[in-house]
Amino acid sequence: MTVAIRQAVILVGGRGARLGPLTDAIPKPLADVAGRPFLDWQIEEVARFGFERITLLAGYKAETIAARYAGRSVRGAGIEVLVEPEPLGTGGALALFANRLERRFLLMNGDTLFPINLLDLAVRSGETPLTVGLRRTAPGGRYGTVEVSQDGFISGFRARSPERDGPINAGVYVFDRALVAEIEKGRSVSLEAEIFPRLAASGRMRGALYDAPFIDIGIPADLERAQTEIPEMVRRPAAFLDRDGVLIADDGYPHDPDKIRWIPGAAEAVKRLNDAGYYMFVVTNQAGVARGLYDEEQVGVVHRWMSGALAESGAHVDAFEYCAHHPQAPLAQWRRDCRRRKPAPGMIQDLLAKWPVDAGRSFLVGDKESDLAAARAAGIKAHLFAGPDLAAFLSGRL
Repeated sequence: MTVAIRQAVILVGGRGARLGPLTDAIPKPLADVAGRPFLDWQIEEVARFGFERITLLAGYKAETIAARYAGRSVRGAGIEVLVEPEPLGTGGALALFANRLERRFLLMNGDTLFPINLLDLAVRSGETPLTVGLRRTAPGGRYGTVEVSQDGFISGFRARSPERDGPINAGVYVFDRALVAEIEKGRSVSLEAEIFPRLAASGRMRGALYDAPFIDIGIPADLERAQTEIPEMVRRPAAFLDRDGVLIADDGYPHDPDKIRWIPGAAEAVKRLNDAGYYMFVVTNQAGVARGLYDEEQVGVVHRWMSGALAESGAHVDAFEYCAHHPQAPLAQWRRDCRRRKPAPGMIQDLLAKWPVDAGRSFLVGDKESDLAAARAAGIKAHLFAGPDLAAFLSGRL
């Protein structure tokens, strides 16, 4: 069984000498991109996949990293900053903090952005000690390329050459902690130069190919490109899905995970949306709370259970929004004509305000006219789902 991955580790120790005087006062990951540090963009992209911990391995100007991020929480992920006492390279930093790493963890370079479905990478890794997210094509004169066998294992690496256009290592990995024990402690070690070739030679390194956008801010020209390309990367269409009757069966105020039934094709549909680059939101009325059938806390219980079950398929929901109010609620504290209760558009509007959504390419799927009315009021397209299979229903709409 695949181990659930709860920790994302980001390597942010480098200075970025190729950026010149820009990094005299700040480390490379804090370089400004469209008015924000690059690392802000990266952390937000990682956090939306439901990781519980984000660990930043800092070195050069580590105090600036710690001042901005240590102890913060982003989209529910707690951030910790670990500081190497001297430059130890990408591998040496892992070895130093091996006791702070979980059994399997996501590892990312702190100067690249590759917005893939990170849970898909986790599922595709299986139990392979190291799986690398690969950009299928990229300028071979800018990056070294990766040799991948037909069975998906990485067999070697080649130097930069304008005659080749990929695949390239995009700096995103699923890493097994057991590999860290093979890294010599106390000296500077490069994962790329020393560890990866050895793992490839022993057949312990898999590659997963993706066509997502990719950017590396390591040189001035690419940092300049990032000013426009990264905001464009994260501005995505969104899918707003009703919950009961679309993702799970509407068996009458479902609230007990042991009794919930998934709609056929639900997990496949969510993953397909994730893989296609959509934000994935759930918007659900929960009048069962207002009627006293279950506590508000139980709504969160169900949503956490759904998130865990979807993750096993490499799927995720970026945000769950619910409204427990009802204008005729038996319980006085919930008796309210709320702007968030569908057919009102409040839940959708709140998500549009909080996330960088391309509303013109977004849509809602619901099983009631009230769902569709909420979407129309928010200015997005709507589709009525009458069953039976959600993945089949979406197949012609993406």
